[in-house]
Amino acid sequence: MTLTVTSPSSELIEFAPGVIDKYNTDELDQITVVRQCNFRMSKARSDWQCEVVRLKLLLDRQDEAEGVAPGKGNDHAVSRFWDGARSGDFGDALKEMADNGNRMTVNRWQEANDAATKLLGSGVTHVTPALPLQSALEQGFSFRVLDAFSSAPEPAQESLRLLLDVDGGFSQRHVEYITRLHSKFSDRVDELNEGILAGAFKRPHTIADLMDEWETQRREQEAREQALAEAAALQEAEKNEDEAESYEPEVESEPHIGDQPKPEDVTVRRSPSKAWYQSPTGKSKVEEVVGDLGKPLSDLISSLAELSKRLDDQFAHSSQMHNYAEFWAGYDRFFYTESTHRCKWGRSGRLERMKKLRSQMREIAGKLDVYISASTPPEGIEYPEV
Repeated sequence: MTLTVTSPSSELIEFAPGVIDKYNTDELDQITVVRQCNFRMSKARSDWQCEVVRLKLLLDRQDEAEGVAPGKGNDHAVSRFWDGARSGDFGDALKEMADNGNRMTVNRWQEANDAATKLLGSGVTHVTPALPLQSALEQGFSFRVLDAFSSAPEPAQESLRLLLDVDGGFSQRHVEYITRLHSKFSDRVDELNEGILAGAFKRPHTIADLMDEWETQRREQEAREQALAEAAALQEAEKNEDEAESYEPEVESEPHIGDQPKPEDVTVRRSPSKAWYQSPTGKSKVEEVVGDLGKPLSDLISSLAELSKRLDDQFAHSSQMHNYAEFWAGYDRFFYTESTHRCKWGRSGRLERMKKLRSQMREIAGKLDVYISASTPPEGIEYPEV
């Protein structure tokens, strides 16, 4: 960016002794402009802020040419600008800011100018003496909007520059909503930019409405995908159910397993030894007898807990509704198509599915009774180490 010094007025500005020797002609001209703006209270504050930024850029450029990194923020690095401000060379306002350690304020103005440079791009020419910040302010952008634009990620800035080209400007809400859209719907940014080109987003709330619409579409799509996954899982479960109904165990167990001889006294009960269970033979027999008995437990326990809670919900509904049975009858007939109903509840439908589940749970409860009774340790059992 080429810096053009603003021409000072012919009004005489008196400098303290030695000040003139510290600056070149362009810098003195710009210092004069800053001090004139500061003295003329009718001058807009934003004009003065721009002239301060212009002066700081001029002095920082000289610092860089001399190999000195200009100080920013509240640090105390060498800086001709802040040295001059502390000396009162640029007027009382900047001297007060330097004395109070209020460097961040000027730094924010400079960052706003950087943001305006990125925003306006080729819209700022070297023909005009206006800073990018000055041009942005004249176009209606505030420091707050420029700061928000600067904080937005680059892809969102591209959409905002496109909005500026089409509509001539944007608000802080535009920045907020476009940044959020880029974050939540990065796969649909092209649709946003097409809408900008069509002039559809002059008002920021239209972007918010669009995101609400897309969020609804996303939830509906996720619900469809979840329903398909649940239907596939239910179909696989019913296939497993069919196999279980015709399942025949292929077990050839020995009458006596373990390293302890069968005692002559039938009242003596003794488990295989600890050493046997840790031996290759013992581990092989454990894999054979115990098998995958515990494998379904985690899913089964979780599913039964969920089923129990959902049935509690239904009991609460049935206790309050006088037409509970009629409600479910209408649901079975009208809510889904027949094929969708089968996808959700199984090939036999909701009521038959629940009846069959109840029958299976009773059957499994009987098998559990047998297993628990047969596997309960007998009284007085001995547990040998070897």
